[in-house]
Amino acid sequence: MQSQPDRQHHLTAPISESDIANLRAGDIVYLSGPVFTARDGVYRHMLVENNEPPIDLRALTNVSFQSSPAGGEVALGEYAVSSLQATAGFRYAQYMPDLLGRFGVKMVVGKAGMSEEVYSDVFRKHGAVCLTTMGYGLGAIYGKAVKRVIDVHWVEELGISEALWTMELDELGPLLVEGDAHGNSYFAQANARINERLDDLYEGLKPPVYRRLGEEQRPGRELF
Repeated sequence: MQSQPDRQHHLTAPISESDIANLRAGDIVYLSGPVFTARDGVYRHMLVENNEPPIDLRALTNVSFQSSPAGGEVALGEYAVSSLQATAGFRYAQYMPDLLGRFGVKMVVGKAGMSEEVYSDVFRKHGAVCLTTMGYGLGAIYGKAVKRVIDVHWVEELGISEALWTMELDELGPLLVEGDAHGNSYFAQANARINERLDDLYEGLKPPVYRRLGEEQRPGRELF
């Protein structure tokens, strides 16, 4: 498992190919530059219903954030963000081939990542990486990294929470490289190490006095 706390990267979007190639599962990233948000509404509207974005996403950035920013319109056409947190990335694995292929996205920021198969089959093919946020408690801290909201699109069609936000970031982090461009998953590596010694955790334990109907105390049934 490649977990090295000293491997920290301060990157600016658009992310270069050399930056992507240098990232390894378990690295820490602090991100600056422009990003665009995309989650349920944007993915369906853009990738399933084939509505062209109102801006040139490729020209803006190659970083996408799976997020519904906690923010709103503070003046006519002017938006602000107070908190920024990602949503569960595994829900959007089906959209990754189109997102990476059609729009040249090289870095996807979400929460908790996707399966190792998605990284090896899709992200590696497109030379892209998947980053995850580090827990709910950092939403306000992440929000402070939003230097400015560039614009918000598809508000009427999707609503403010599902809209396509474009933002300028300044040192957003820490973010964990969950899936790298070589197809490796940090969580899969960590889980494999845990499972190697899972039997040891149960050694010497007495059976529970009370158990639910059908409950088993078998380590092999609790693999991560």
